[in-house]
Amino acid sequence: MAKKKKSGNYMSRQQIHEKYGITMKTVNKYFPPPDAYAGRKGKSPLWSAETVARAVSSPPLNNIIASIEAQRRKNSEYRRALDEYLLSFDIENMRMKARSLNRRFILHVGPTNSGKTYASVERLREASSGAYLGPLRLLALEMFDRLNADDFRCSLLTGEEHIEVPGSRLTASTIELCDYSAHYEVAVIDEAQLIEDKFRGDKWTRAIYCVDAEEVHICLAPYALDVIKEMLESFDAPYEVIKHERLAPLEYAGVFRNYEDVESGDALIVFSRKSALALSSALENLGIKVSTIYGALPPASRREEVRKFTSGESTVVVSTDAIGMGVSLPIKRIIFCETSKYDGIRTRPLNAMEIRQIAGRAGRYGIYDRGEVLTMKDAHLIKDALREEESPIKEITIPFPAQVLGSDYPIKDLFTAWNGLPRVPGFHRQDMSDSIYLLSNLDVPSDTDKHLIYDLITCPVDIKDDALVIYWLDCSLAIIHGGELPMPYWSDNTLESCERLYKAYDIRHQLLRRIGVEEDRTEEKDRLCRKINEYLASDKDRYLKRCRVCGRILPPTYPYGICDRCFKKQNEYW
Repeated sequence: MAKKKKSGNYMSRQQIHEKYGITMKTVNKYFPPPDAYAGRKGKSPLWSAETVARAVSSPPLNNIIASIEAQRRKNSEYRRALDEYLLSFDIENMRMKARSLNRRFILHVGPTNSGKTYASVERLREASSGAYLGPLRLLALEMFDRLNADDFRCSLLTGEEHIEVPGSRLTASTIELCDYSAHYEVAVIDEAQLIEDKFRGDKWTRAIYCVDAEEVHICLAPYALDVIKEMLESFDAPYEVIKHERLAPLEYAGVFRNYEDVESGDALIVFSRKSALALSSALENLGIKVSTIYGALPPASRREEVRKFTSGESTVVVSTDAIGMGVSLPIKRIIFCETSKYDGIRTRPLNAMEIRQIAGRAGRYGIYDRGEVLTMKDAHLIKDALREEESPIKEITIPFPAQVLGSDYPIKDLFTAWNGLPRVPGFHRQDMSDSIYLLSNLDVPSDTDKHLIYDLITCPVDIKDDALVIYWLDCSLAIIHGGELPMPYWSDNTLESCERLYKAYDIRHQLLRRIGVEEDRTEEKDRLCRKINEYLASDKDRYLKRCRVCGRILPPTYPYGICDRCFKKQNEYW
């Protein structure tokens, strides 16, 4: 019987598998008895280097290993060829397109509430044809409403809705739906600092390189100026820079200690839907009228919450960082009730850019002569962020080249290889992880058109919500097999189910549009939005945070699930 060994020149099954590529089952089948044992209770078999060398050089193992090596070389050559193919679709292709267009650029640079978007849209009003390209449906919708209210006919184009206004010469659109086949006199690209975002930044890269307009106005934060200028200079575009200063000064105003001290015009900031609803409920129990805003709210519901605040029906706003962009509100004070957020991977402190983006919403020009920023904790974090210089953006996002779908490479290999390409200084590539995840769930015939699969897996879906992914899958399979798309199958008896139902209608709408079908579900979606606002306006006591042991009501942003008294009792018991 082999002896127990703890050290020496020995290899385990796992090490043999990693070195030669053979499975551990093959090791058990073709290797002689172990020379030694190690590990816990001496149960892990080990083979000496000499035994391994003899085993792998003898038949049939030598033939098995030779076959594995040949396949490895073939895979390596395949991957190298695929990588070289993808790298041929680099940024230079878009630069060539940019050089062919006769354009001049006006860069509107400034912080939030500095009037940079207002100035660019004023030029848009004068144009014979034009497009506003924004990051959010809500911003496109706000621009659509504002222009039409001032008798400038404007159409709306977002992933959710398409409203064609007769005789319109302007279009307000989300940047994802920019029409690169159209020619405009003026185009406005808003919030261009998002060009660094690895999931959506490619849309700004493509718009700056490829939108066909005689005059392109780009609105951006100061920390994005250098990288945007470098882009324009790379294709010899003429540009001018117009700097905008805040119209209402912003200042740190100290620590906020008690929710009873809220004032009219306050916006209290938390970083989850659950915290927003809990805080809204707590304030309403104090007799304070509240508007509630968070990312999962449909645009129409969010607009209604904004309307309530601007009209005075509610006096304060409770919001997540959804308030940081695309929401124009008469806010006097921003109050950070929380200073950390979950970013999809971990809970981390807010960074300086996030703090400034949210804090900048305080101080509405013409209503308040200054904006104030307060916090309930981590005062140093907020103060430092407000006074420090922003770090300039160093990279822009390269979009996934959809033209590669015409190649013979399988779509899964294209996406996986794209995500694994080496980084290039000054650039990073659009992250296709969400699409890869959706593709892994989509079991379709091998001859399915790759362009159709691409349209399906690039549909915006909240992949953290398994129920929505399953609904997307049901709809996608129906499209592939030529069947009827299922209707969303959730009830509307809770706020949560209404929000999910709305998202499902959105998925259905976007998938149908991608195959050229327009379906009007406005009535159902409007009904859902009204119901969501009714839920937000009704008693929200069930969202109050309570101790899971005794049921005592806890402060809305209390970080633990049990109260101090119950925690002490548990410690005394143990």
